[in-house]
Amino acid sequence: MDPTKQYKVMKTIPLYNLTGLSVSNGKDQLVVFHTKDNKDLIVCLFSKQPTHESRIGELVGVLVNHFKSEKRYLQVNVTNPVQCSLHGKKCTVSVETRINQPEPDFTKNRSGFILSVPGN
Repeated sequence: MDPTKQYKVMKTIPLYNLTGLSVSNGKDQLVVFHTKDNKDLIVCLFSKQPTHESRIGELVGVLVNHFKSEKRYLQVNVTNPVQCSLHGKKCTVSVETRINQPEPDFTKNRSGFILSVPGN
């Protein structure tokens, strides 16, 4: 299947605006793209097919290679909860595993967001 037809583009970030990445330390595929303008992008790289395939390593590798080619440094943080900045406001994204959760879902809470991921 053609990847351009499989995914809906909701937001784009030019790579020159990217300052770093934060990824969670679990299997949940959570990535936060940190930007110069403090409008971070929060993403879950979940896929139903093939199931439970990690895409974080490939993403980090491709971006680090790109940054090296431009002689730029890419900060990569591995943590849970993940810190981010939305329109200059600091927040956190925590991950919760839930039984009978069909697919990942983001909900808002006081300190930021919760990523609920399938636990079965």
